Amino acid sequence: MTIEASVPFVTTKSVSKNRIQQSSLLKYRLMIFSRFVLAIFGAYYLVAIAVMLIVFLFPSEPLKANAVLSVTMLAFIIHCALFVWIFMVKSTLKVWLAVVLPSVLMTFIYLLLQG
Repeated sequence: MTIEASVPFVTTKSVSKNRIQQSSLLKYRLMIFSRFVLAIFGAYYLVAIAVMLIVFLFPSEPLKANAVLSVTMLAFIIHCALFVWIFMVKSTLKVWLAVVLPSVLMTFIYLLLQG
């Protein structure tokens, strides 16, 4: 009867495979964190600047007050939809560009309209 050693040999392939798994896990977590930050702050800013631009369409005072209330309620729905959409799209770069570029463009338009 022979007794064999039950200690498995450690190869470099399993070590590098473990590092790759840890690296991909870290990348995944950073991507999720990035999208979460974008969904909270980027979507909020995009909706807020859009609301301010829509309010410029209503010049008289009674209509402006109604517009502010209506658009603010609509902003909550749009922010929730953007939050969900940010996590649905595959490409993180596409999501960042789709939120940041319109926000920058609307900010410039708002600054031009304000004087």
